[in-house]
Amino acid sequence: MYFLATIMAASSFVVSVHAQQRQIVKLHPTPENIPQVTDPRFILHEEPGRTFMDETTHEKITIGVEDGEYHEMFGAVYDLALPGDGTILALDFENSEVRVFDYAGALLTVFGRSGDGPGEFRKNPWSISVADQGASVFVLEQYGRSAAAFERLDRSTFRAKAHIRTGVLAFTGCAMNGHFWVYGYDPAYEGVLYKFTDDGKHVASFLDFYKSPRRRVSVNMSRDGLLACSETSGIVALNQYWAPVLSGYKENGELAWRVKFAGFDPTFAAEYDNGMINMNPLKPGQRRFETVFTDPAGDFYVQYVTIQDRDVERVPNYGPLFKIDARTGSGTYLGISPSLDGIDSGYGFSVVNEPFPQVVIHRPKKGVSR
Repeated sequence: MYFLATIMAASSFVVSVHAQQRQIVKLHPTPENIPQVTDPRFILHEEPGRTFMDETTHEKITIGVEDGEYHEMFGAVYDLALPGDGTILALDFENSEVRVFDYAGALLTVFGRSGDGPGEFRKNPWSISVADQGASVFVLEQYGRSAAAFERLDRSTFRAKAHIRTGVLAFTGCAMNGHFWVYGYDPAYEGVLYKFTDDGKHVASFLDFYKSPRRRVSVNMSRDGLLACSETSGIVALNQYWAPVLSGYKENGELAWRVKFAGFDPTFAAEYDNGMINMNPLKPGQRRFETVFTDPAGDFYVQYVTIQDRDVERVPNYGPLFKIDARTGSGTYLGISPSLDGIDSGYGFSVVNEPFPQVVIHRPKKGVSR
């Protein structure tokens, strides 16, 4: 997602000054930290020549302009959520608000704002997720240390419900079945996958910290990844450190399945002799693990993309898209697609922030079947 790329870019800038005079001592993730998958049924491959979505199958509807009225422009779109009722919830990080659109791109309402009161975002709203068939909305904020919960009364009416204090340094979270999950780091807890009630009570923590003798490395690597929840299946899916593996966990933290993507090489971060980590932004031609999300039916989608030059005509990036059955972990290769943050009823949805922030709706063309 966009905010993860922003974090990597910022980290790269801070470290680059030191890196000129430092020696690389290790690349991360190290082999011991990459989960192993040996069962061929759960090793997924791309199929050359297969396309899932492009300009021949879908037409684009773009939301957001470079210059216009306030309601026509985004500050920076960091995430979106699909309740499954024909609406899109787009999280604007810079303006600290959520804008709600229909699938034709019409603005229905706006909720949330910067502040300390009910229904307000304390700081830095990072990600958004829905639960209870779209009736509940959760926005992760303050670098994961808290989340704002909302109740959805109808397509255009949202009411503040609760404010969850996690205390966890995290950049991704999701909700399902009365609980809010975050992946990150907090030395007060054992584990990196945290489960809270929807009113903020800590229930449990799972999984080990990233293995490294340096605490700084363990902290940095233990909070980088992607998380998604399948409410219908009671499975939370986690990709850690941009390794080529997606792991599905039951609500008690037990491993349900693990899938490996054979065509993706890990994105390595350099560790220098002073313990600093350089999360370099990738260069054109390299691949990165882009998104993990669920459709309203509860199945997971995973995509990694090839970084392209910053060119208006080539945005968003394209990459292989896989569908994972949330219950069994059985995977299907769908084909090449533009970078997606959501899928519903044949529509695809993308977040684009360059050359200016937009939400792109990929609408199926009439007469074209998939």
